[in-house]
Amino acid sequence: MWGRKIVYILLVIITSYIALMYESPVPGVFLAFELLLPIALFALTWYHKKNVKVTIGNGQQVADCEEKIEIPIRFHNNGWFPITDASVRVNVSNTLDGEKESYDINLRAPAKTSVTVPFTFCSTYCGVIKISFERIVVFDYLRLFQRKKTISAQAECVVMPHLLDLQVAVTDACRNFDSDSEEYDKHNAGDDPAEIYQIREFRQGDKMSRVHWKMTARLDQMMIKELSRPISDSVGIFLDLRYQTIEEIQSVYDLCYSLSAALCFNECHHRMIWYSQDGGGAFEEHLIKGMDDITAVMSKLLVSAKRTDKLYWEEYKSSRSTPLYRMIAISCMDTNKDEQLGDFLSSDGTRKSILTINEIHELIEI
Repeated sequence: MWGRKIVYILLVIITSYIALMYESPVPGVFLAFELLLPIALFALTWYHKKNVKVTIGNGQQVADCEEKIEIPIRFHNNGWFPITDASVRVNVSNTLDGEKESYDINLRAPAKTSVTVPFTFCSTYCGVIKISFERIVVFDYLRLFQRKKTISAQAECVVMPHLLDLQVAVTDACRNFDSDSEEYDKHNAGDDPAEIYQIREFRQGDKMSRVHWKMTARLDQMMIKELSRPISDSVGIFLDLRYQTIEEIQSVYDLCYSLSAALCFNECHHRMIWYSQDGGGAFEEHLIKGMDDITAVMSKLLVSAKRTDKLYWEEYKSSRSTPLYRMIAISCMDTNKDEQLGDFLSSDGTRKSILTINEIHELIEI
């Protein structure tokens, strides 16, 4: 910008010299125009600053790792003059690694018009991406002057971990485990008298204790009531948040997300558990029934989870009144050397195992 100012000053000097050397009024007119133009352009930058506004449109709320994320930037010019040159500073940060990147986006808009400019980026790591505007700079038509205006628009986008191909087999023992669930299987009958699955005609081999006598008397035909089958939620995914590098915790989140998705695919309700240091320290435990729940819980995990110095398994075990049937710890630590993982595997009535990034090609039996 200083280069442009120096060139313009040289132009004024040359015009002044010509006006002094020649008696023609034309160089004087040009000189007067060149002296008044910077004043008008200086005032124009103040006018642009007063009438410009930048907001964030409705962009993507959830994305995958390394997927292009598009955030619409709304540029409003409420003034009577077009803006041909403006720049907005956009800051992008990830809660997982804490690093911030800045981008300068060029903007322009006709008078009394709003335009939308797409801002596209991608994230290598999962986490909550925070997008914020730092300031906007407007320039005059010759780019001699500029005015900065602070803006405070913000947006967030949750970047989900990588979805790995995990082979999961849910056993009948797990599905039939009595976990006092209040939800029932819509496709299979069971033995829970609290809920009737369906009423059907009598078939050879049916127990007389299952006869629905009121319906039998009404239809004058033997009718049988089938009891419902509670959906077990006795599987827990326990996160080990001890790590040294971003790549290690990324692998933990990848495994957690992928295992949870595989369990949902197998229609197996489960719980995701981790230790949160917010509010003095407490366990976060969330029931997951489907993919919508995974997105919500993973978003909460990526926001609240912080690095810990211990596994916190003993603390969780003592805080839970009834044990789960199956507990899977996801960790990036060395399972052969870590004493806390060894204590996790000790017998206490719950089937337990540890899942690491090296075991993703093996069948996981629940």
